[in-house]
Amino acid sequence: MVKIQKISEIEPCLGFTEFDMLKKYRQSFATSELGRLHSLFPFSELARQMHLKSSPFGRKKLFFSR
Repeated sequence: MVKIQKISEIEPCLGFTEFDMLKKYRQSFATSELGRLHSLFPFSELARQMHLKSSPFGRKKLFFSR
């Protein structure tokens, strides 16, 4: 019968963590063509100026009560 172990006991044996994978993903994105475009254009500022960014309070009312 196989002994069940806690993941905390197994984790030091693993050669990677999700943080390592995320770091590698971000590094590969930064060097990709899309990543270079993302770093060149201020997309957040453009979205704000074009009123594309959603309001933190939700959508505007469509019907008004009297």
